[in-house]
Amino acid sequence: MALLPTTFLTPLLALLSLYAAQKSYIAITNLQQYEERTERAAKHLDKAAHDLYKTRVTQASGAAAIALSLISSVVLFFNPNVSPIVALANIATTAAAYMHITGFWKAKAQVPFVTGFNEGIRKSNDLRRLLVSLGVGWTFTGAVGYLWA
Repeated sequence: MALLPTTFLTPLLALLSLYAAQKSYIAITNLQQYEERTERAAKHLDKAAHDLYKTRVTQASGAAAIALSLISSVVLFFNPNVSPIVALANIATTAAAYMHITGFWKAKAQVPFVTGFNEGIRKSNDLRRLLVSLGVGWTFTGAVGYLWA
């Protein structure tokens, strides 16, 4: 009976992780539409090469944090005894991904008449907010798991 609270929290974290994964997927696919043009520009401009690299790496860090959160919530549902440890790992991962993504995407200006790219920027910023929500959810789950253990 002591493990019941985390059993209820983990499906909510899984759903939030799936929602964040959907936003991440949309951002990645929207940004990939412009990757070929950016690669051509990167051959001539260091700034374009740097932006292309940062776009790929920040999207990958967000996707990795979401994947860890989703996998962890499923594992924790079946083995609630590890909730504080799993929660700490997820808190650290979501915080790191948030800071990494924020450093690049927060100040990114939208480009007129480039709808897909602008949507990618919006979804990347949505992802930042979802990572905060996941971090808070894992903090709460870890605290509950620690108190009820």
